[in-house]
Amino acid sequence: MHAPTNSATKFSCFALLALALCFAVIPASVAQKPAGQTHLAQKIVNDAHSKHPEAAEIGVATIGAKGCSTIASTDKSDLGEKCEKEDSEPITSGKPYVEKEGASFDVTLPLHDSSGKLVGSVGIELKPSPGQSQADVVQQARKIASEMEASIPSKASLTQPF
Repeated sequence: MHAPTNSATKFSCFALLALALCFAVIPASVAQKPAGQTHLAQKIVNDAHSKHPEAAEIGVATIGAKGCSTIASTDKSDLGEKCEKEDSEPITSGKPYVEKEGASFDVTLPLHDSSGKLVGSVGIELKPSPGQSQADVVQQARKIASEMEASIPSKASLTQPF
């Protein structure tokens, strides 16, 4: 024997099923993070890029529980990538890593918080202006990195929602 059904019961079942399907297709990363919300590291990268459009790309890498990885970048495809030598070497050596890439220089520097503690590295891709040497480009990257560092209260704050 079947229980009697009415149109309200059928509608409720269909509405619940539709709602369940909607939530089933939303990626977990979207469901957990309110729209437009970002973490501090990405905000700092975005702000630096807006202020310095001469930088073709800017990225921040840190060492965490799973090793060294990119946590913020103007190139979204870099996010979460494991560090390469140029990303991790400035963290361990404290010295810049400079690489010529075509007409540009990829300068990676140690990145510090506002109190001077090492928090990771920052990679900045710059195309030299006519007459600029490699040393000039490194100095330009240091200026950008210094501005970024002034906005970093601590390493832990880099991954906090902003």
